[in-house]
Amino acid sequence: MTFTESLGRIQQIQSTLTQFDPAVAAPRTAPAGAQRGSAIGAAGSTTFADTLASVLGPEAASGLGASAGVGGVDRAQPPAGGVTGEAVAAAAKRYVGVPYVWGGTDPAKGMDCSGFVQRVYGDLGIDLPRVVGDQMKRGTEVPSLAQARPGDLLVSHGHNHIAIYLGDGKAIDAPMPGKTIQVRDAWEARGNLTTIRRIVPQAPPNPSGSGALSRLSVPSATASGPATAALDATQRHYARVIVDEVRARGLPAQAAVDAISTALQESSLRMYWNPKVPGSQALAPDPSARGTDGHSVGLFQQQVDGSRFSWGTVSDAMDPRTSTRMFLDRLTALPGWESMPVAAADQAVQRSAYPTAYAKWESTARQIVSELYGAGVR
Repeated sequence: MTFTESLGRIQQIQSTLTQFDPAVAAPRTAPAGAQRGSAIGAAGSTTFADTLASVLGPEAASGLGASAGVGGVDRAQPPAGGVTGEAVAAAAKRYVGVPYVWGGTDPAKGMDCSGFVQRVYGDLGIDLPRVVGDQMKRGTEVPSLAQARPGDLLVSHGHNHIAIYLGDGKAIDAPMPGKTIQVRDAWEARGNLTTIRRIVPQAPPNPSGSGALSRLSVPSATASGPATAALDATQRHYARVIVDEVRARGLPAQAAVDAISTALQESSLRMYWNPKVPGSQALAPDPSARGTDGHSVGLFQQQVDGSRFSWGTVSDAMDPRTSTRMFLDRLTALPGWESMPVAAADQAVQRSAYPTAYAKWESTARQIVSELYGAGVR
């Protein structure tokens, strides 16, 4: 660990412990050299894990994302399995608008570049180390940006910054203090590119139809336009389920726009399970769709935790039709919901920590609904 990384490690420990007892550690100012990137973040250590475990309990401490062992030896990492680069890109886009916070790993507070990368892959069940210098050793080398695919890691300025490639010359990252996580042009093509690492291997052809998709046993929805064509078969199926439920209730297409824009933001139209919600994994058609946000599960990331939340049972939230019905129940109970802006209606139902995030999906949702609903959607 470099001197700069050591300083970052100290600050992260102090910041975490201060949340529980302000007297444990006085806040410090980040060193002058720590304004760029998050190679100055921190690799995990047994001592740190033990300290957190004593305060939070072992389960909470293990969820903070420290993923390297003593002496730089990585912990065992589960295989990428059915995770695709497109799934990585979709998971990354869920954090657009989250502020940059040096040393941060919590999206509710802010993340730095390596904390963001670690979080995105962790959401998909793939453990990565905490700092750029260790993250850039994972996976396989990609020779050039021209050969990069969505989900690849772009490491630049030595080992001082890391981003996720989205394809088509675009990348997403947590850039620097004062900025937020955003999709941007991959400026790495113009220089300062240190390495490209592929964490998720290219999926081989699957002519037999075996695997997660075949386990869904669902009919494919007809794609009749560019928006639905951009969805995979699973996403189109869930979009179709939402539209069918809206039609079955005799609701206007606007209800489907509200529901699909919410599902795009919350899950990218995936059926997410959550290790903190017992029984959710067994109900997940795709084991790689693993979320970690609170006790949220399913297409709409509905909170399920006994009597603490009122979104029904785990089975309800993990069933596409039942979860859509629950969403529509709350939507149509809002006075004047049909004339509400999409983002306002979605937020009133979902009560997200990022209420403005739904707006960016409105146009896509309208296109999808227009193509599937069979009627013009303004």
